[in-house]
Amino acid sequence: MNDFFLATNRSIKVNDIEVCQIQMKDFDTWAMHAEVLKNFIKDQNHSDEILNTLFKAHGVQVISTMACVTDLDHESLVELAADEQRFKDLLKAVLLINQAYFKYEKPKRGIKNKDESTWFDSFQFLVSMGHQHSEIMEMTYGAFQSYVKAANKLYKQGIFNNAVAARVAQSDKKGFESFKKEMVSD
Repeated sequence: MNDFFLATNRSIKVNDIEVCQIQMKDFDTWAMHAEVLKNFIKDQNHSDEILNTLFKAHGVQVISTMACVTDLDHESLVELAADEQRFKDLLKAVLLINQAYFKYEKPKRGIKNKDESTWFDSFQFLVSMGHQHSEIMEMTYGAFQSYVKAANKLYKQGIFNNAVAARVAQSDKKGFESFKKEMVSD
């Protein structure tokens, strides 16, 4: 899905069933079911064979995950599962539209912090970059991830720019004064 699809919280229809992106406000409910699916399908394609195996191994989690992002309840999804192809088409759509969550990324190597980050750290980071809590909770998971990446990029660029300015100020005081005047003028 592209950035605009994520940012505008679009949905798709599969056989007249609406499939939505998961929103951050519902993430806790979603994750307790979807995490099992994510771990099962990591590094695999979404072939019919894989989806059949997934449903046989974790049917309850599949149904519960799908119920979070479709307009069907658990009972309706169980009934739909009798039509294997329609059910797999719907499951593929759920995985595709929420690929920001299901795309498995290997943990980056590096120094681990003594204090592990929490969701509040991510929320606070976005708030410090100008977002409001209420809008963050209405974001889709994909949009949330993209905003965090973009904000992190901007933050790192700011640190780099500050380092360059400090280095210039230290080595060329006259040039730095000229640079400062240029930066504050209209």
